[in-house]
Amino acid sequence: MTERSSVTWNAMIKGYISQRERAKKCCIEALVLFRDMLNDVSGQNPTDTTMVCVLSACSQLGELYSGACVHGFIEKTICRPENDVFIGTGIIDMYAKCGYIDTALCIFRLMRMKNVLTWTAMGTGLAVHGRGKEALELLDAMEDSGIKPNPVTFTSLFSACCHAGLVEEGLHLFHNTRKRFSIEPRIQHYGCIVDLLGRAGYLNEAYDFIIEMPIKPDAILWRSLLSACNVHGDLVLAEKVGKILLRLEPPNNSLHLPVTSEDYIALSNVYASARRWWQAEMVRKKMKSKRVETKPGGSFIQTICKSP
Repeated sequence: MTERSSVTWNAMIKGYISQRERAKKCCIEALVLFRDMLNDVSGQNPTDTTMVCVLSACSQLGELYSGACVHGFIEKTICRPENDVFIGTGIIDMYAKCGYIDTALCIFRLMRMKNVLTWTAMGTGLAVHGRGKEALELLDAMEDSGIKPNPVTFTSLFSACCHAGLVEEGLHLFHNTRKRFSIEPRIQHYGCIVDLLGRAGYLNEAYDFIIEMPIKPDAILWRSLLSACNVHGDLVLAEKVGKILLRLEPPNNSLHLPVTSEDYIALSNVYASARRWWQAEMVRKKMKSKRVETKPGGSFIQTICKSP
């Protein structure tokens, strides 16, 4: 293109950060494109949309140095972050994902306007950093400010309870999502509660919770419970859950079976832990007879060779 507007640049940068395949490489390309935009002879200035996209790229990469530079550029050329709800939310998300949760909290407290995305980004950051009680206190403050939480907000709060081991608080919040906030729990919310109970060792309670769910549990929930059984050494329940997992029917209109090689291997490991070797071998043989694909292992370790 001989001429490019800010809309053109924004479309390309947003296109890169939206990619799920090769996300890391595409986010790097987005930052390179942003640099090219600043150096472009046509003199197109970045907009608030540009900066939100660039902050997202830094967040996905966990690139603190680049994110801090972008933050400084925004303050010098665009606006103060506390005056723009979308840019401010992007900066909060970036610092939280880069490990600087206190900096994210500082920006959050300075913001004059906050929407549901702002509150959710802050709650997610606290959850990831294991500050569950603060995340739950954030919900009360959010309600007092007149902002109604959405399903993503609750996923973050349940995750906070999981990381902090707040079993009673998590269950209380779950049972009040419908009554207090008029939000119907979704499958990911049920999954968080199973994870919460499983991590704390309440394996039978987690099993009963899945059985009593008003919606059909998926393979992810059963895998979560199976993993918890292995961690806590409950071989009896692990065997029971493993067999349920292998009997799952494929979802409607799906070309892929919900059962993977990892499910067979997990059940085989359960038997091996109990020294029931012949049953472990039977599970492995069953996996091979059903021709379940085994994904090859991989490593993210990169070796840098330097010439002498």
